[in-house]
Amino acid sequence: MTKITDLKGFSYPLTPEGRSSLVGNFPWHYGTEYTVISYRAAVDQVARWLPEPLELGPEPDMCYVAFSKWWSVWDHGEDMPSINPGRTQYKEAAIWVSCSYQGTAGQMCLPIWVDNDFTMARGWFMGFPKKLGEVMISDYNPLNPMMQAEGIGSRITGICSSHGERLLKGGITIDRTIQRSDLPAPLGRPLFHIRHFPSIVAGAKPSVLELVRLGSESWSWDPIIWAGDGDLEFFPSEIEDHMSLAPIEVLGAYRYRNGYTFAGGQVLHDWTKEL
Repeated sequence: MTKITDLKGFSYPLTPEGRSSLVGNFPWHYGTEYTVISYRAAVDQVARWLPEPLELGPEPDMCYVAFSKWWSVWDHGEDMPSINPGRTQYKEAAIWVSCSYQGTAGQMCLPIWVDNDFTMARGWFMGFPKKLGEVMISDYNPLNPMMQAEGIGSRITGICSSHGERLLKGGITIDRTIQRSDLPAPLGRPLFHIRHFPSIVAGAKPSVLELVRLGSESWSWDPIIWAGDGDLEFFPSEIEDHMSLAPIEVLGAYRYRNGYTFAGGQVLHDWTKEL
């Protein structure tokens, strides 16, 4: 009979050959394209999403929505873009809030919707509460006679829907470039997330319930960072809880590209020891 050690793979499905894993081994390598709308939310509502020992951040009402395109490969998967491009590309829409842990200012991803199964599974490993959705982001081809090249005066829009409900719509009208240091908080701060996996035993405490910090390395940035006026709408839902984080004031919007490597994270707190 087969032993469990004879089955291979970083994640499900475990198979004799190990080729079918939905997510490949660390490290994971990313290239991104972001459309970000910065806004203020109600502080008391943000606080309801942050369990102790997390605390509100130094700018407790600062949040942002990110509509993003991603290109990713995992360790020893550098040929995947040519083998099966669908396994390397996806889009996301996410709501981010400011937070802190033991005096370190950070950020946390709360509701997030994605359009591909492997990024949803990988996100759960990392503490991203990803759900499947449909994300559309403006994409222009400057060789089209009726399309303007991305730059001053152009407009980028993102729309997120899930299970037939429109949830988020936002965008930027580009009017200038800025330096990376001009991006507002909590952009660029450490990521603190909650990893949660329930027990298969009815009524038992979760098998995993921990606060983690995600690391990254080998960063690169496109030198052009666009900025401009932003707009953002949250739409009510009968099955989602995102409206408590809806914008009170839209502050601005940003458009940029970067890349980095994720090689692993750090466990900061294990709530299962308290349950």
